[in-house]
Formats: sequence, C-alpha cells, structure tokens
Amino acid sequence: MSKSFDFYFDFASPFGFLGSRKVSALAKAIGRDVNWRPFLIGAVYKAHGGLPLDHPLKKDYVFKDFFRRAKLDGIAEVRVPANFPANPIPPSRLAYWVEREAPEKMGAFVEAAYRAYWIDGKDTSDANVALDVAASLGFDRDAAAAGAQEQDIKDRLRHETENALARGVFGSPFILIDGEPFWGTDRFDDIERLYA
Repeated sequence: MSKSFDFYFDFASPFGFLGSRKVSALAKAIGRDVNWRPFLIGAVYKAHGGLPLDHPLKKDYVFKDFFRRAKLDGIAEVRVPANFPANPIPPSRLAYWVEREAPEKMGAFVEAAYRAYWIDGKDTSDANVALDVAASLGFDRDAAAAGAQEQDIKDRLRHETENALARGVFGSPFILIDGEPFWGTDRFDDIERLYA
C-alpha cells in the first residue's frame, strides 16, 4: 500500500481552489497519493467561532490576497463568483459519489468543479450545475444525481466534516501528513522540503 496524505478543502474556499490546482504536483514530488477530503468549513467555523471569509473584517483582504496568489500561481482568469460563498454541499456529495464509483476520477472532478465556480463563474451550489461537471467527466447524469442523494453519501460528507474538526482542521486547504498539520497553499513548499 502506498503512502498518502489527506487534503481537506471546501468547494467555496478560494484558497482551496488554488490548492486543488497544485496538490497533485505536490503528491508526485513527495511520492504519495492524495486523499481528497471535501468538508464543510462553515460547520467548522460554527464549532469553533471562526469568521467566514465573507465577514467584513476579512473579505477585502482575503480577495486581495486570493488574486495576488492566483497571479503568482499563473492563474489569470479567476473571478469572485456572484454567489460567493456558494453552498458546497452539492459538489461535495458528488465528489464522494465519484470517489466511490471511480476513485481515479476524484481529483479530476474536484479540479473541474472548482474551475466551474472560480473561473467559469457557474453556480455549483445548484445541483444541476454540479451534475454538469460530473457528466463532463463521463458519468451518467441520472446515476450521479441519484448517488449524491444516497444516505451513505450524505453520511460520508457529515462524517468527513466531523472527522476534520476532530483532527484539528480549521481552514481550507488543510493537509494532514503523517499526523502533521499544514494549513494553506503557502505551506506546500514546506511539505515538499520536509517529505521529498
């Protein structure tokens, strides 16, 4: 069995989006697999009293930093979606359905769903838009729609969110590797230096 690490992210997180575009390269550089772990950051904020990114105290800085980081990462076409922050439940449930049905497509689904929201400006909180993303990767739309509503998929998302909180995850993206926590894309270089 190959070594892996857990990559926690919320589909409404701008920095989760940036991390999703780099995490596969990080995994390759350190010779590990990625365990893609969508979770609901809003539930974590509620549990520990954190401020959401759209709070007036944070919002201006967060997006200034997001655009700066995107530019440094060579991503020129990002935008703030009209419905920020979108409800991450539809793409998160679909991600766990994709993982169950075709685990090798999990990363592609995550990247495509993030792209739809942060670059194309599509409302991925709309289940039909999230289903479009799954269909674009070759999944049967009706099967995906039914699968995302299965109780075990709903329970999986709830469990992963509770597990994230129990493991000390408080932001997106957040990596846990060999029990060590790393918060933010600016820690990816540290991970590579420590684990390569």
